[in-house]
Amino acid sequence: MALKGKLSRLKAHMGVETGSQSEQTVSHSIADQKVPYEQSWRQLHAKPAWFEDEYSIIREVSYDLDKNHGRYPLRQVVHQVEKWQEHIANHPLSAKGMHVEELLFFDTETTGLSHGAGTTIFMLGYAQVKGEEVVVKQHFLPGPEREVALYHHFLHDVGDMKNLVTFNGKAFDWPQVKTRHTFVRDRVPYLPKFGHYDLLHASRRLWKELLPSCKLSVVEQEILHFHREEDTPGYLAPMLYFDFLQDPDPELVKGVFQHNEWDVLSLLTLYAHLSASILEVNSGQLLAKEQFEVARWYEAVGELGISQSLYEQLAQGDHSIQAEAMLRLAHLEKKRGRFERAQGLYETLIERDLFLKEAGIELAKIYEHQLKDVEKAFNVTKKVFMSRKEVARLTNKHEEAFLAATENRLRRLEDKVRKSQTLFPGQAQD
Repeated sequence: MALKGKLSRLKAHMGVETGSQSEQTVSHSIADQKVPYEQSWRQLHAKPAWFEDEYSIIREVSYDLDKNHGRYPLRQVVHQVEKWQEHIANHPLSAKGMHVEELLFFDTETTGLSHGAGTTIFMLGYAQVKGEEVVVKQHFLPGPEREVALYHHFLHDVGDMKNLVTFNGKAFDWPQVKTRHTFVRDRVPYLPKFGHYDLLHASRRLWKELLPSCKLSVVEQEILHFHREEDTPGYLAPMLYFDFLQDPDPELVKGVFQHNEWDVLSLLTLYAHLSASILEVNSGQLLAKEQFEVARWYEAVGELGISQSLYEQLAQGDHSIQAEAMLRLAHLEKKRGRFERAQGLYETLIERDLFLKEAGIELAKIYEHQLKDVEKAFNVTKKVFMSRKEVARLTNKHEEAFLAATENRLRRLEDKVRKSQTLFPGQAQD
């Protein structure tokens, strides 16, 4: 940091006003400094932003809310945030109590994928709804010695925003920001405590078994119907940035800016799509498997009434997910103490020879502990044991732990059956 900058900061901390002549001198010295390829930056809608004697590059572009990004107009996110306001159930993606402008759709570009201090963030990009537009803003690091300017301008821009929407940002992007911030925290604003909507986790919940991968590029094509043309792959971004550090021509990183812009716009429409999947689960637009995963998600967050209603619908349908929905419904009924309903569902599955392992063990527990019928518990446990033993033999599946536990259960139940027959010879058990 130049001596002039240090003195200016010291005066500010001491409450001493700098004279107009000094301010003019600093202003002139900054204005006189040359930013390489500045005109080329401006052609990319970017410009240098100074802080003391350092600068970063800020690019800003705006799009009308009616612009399409894949299958959706950007305005779709506005509609879905409005619908969250009417939703009474708890959900991790809920935007209840928020305005759409409070969401920051955020992504970074880094020099590597590790979490160590050696990885540098060279771009902080985000999209935000403002009025009738979506504003995309990207803060770029023109050199490793410019991090103070980068974080100064970024943190001033985001202000007291509290809601990040990312794709794996909870595990990667934001921890990286926190790591880099520690190196400059004495010279820049504090780091806000963000709430987090991580859409990678949401995508995995809905599509892990439906898509070949839950990478953003795959979700874009398969779900959002957004196809990138002449995209710069993310893995090339670090190499292009290192080339830029040798020759700071914006043309070298132009594709990285476009790649990052598409990322944050996709986050916006992906959040809208995921929200619609949850809020309009019975719209007829979802596959049965997607509805099933929404039901499981509601169950995981304790919204048992909603999940039960969805399981009941799916258990009555004519599709491949019916039996699995019936099993989940039986588990839920058992969890809620409705043992008679759970028993009926488990028995139906066993009669159809479906989910014998899962349904059989749970049914045996109901027979033993709720109905006090150890003979029935023994018989169904034996059926499960013999079935899984045969499966293990034919498929070479390793189920030693399950078979051992089931065999122990069998022995225990067999002992109980013998005792009951000794105490009440010739009598059926209650």
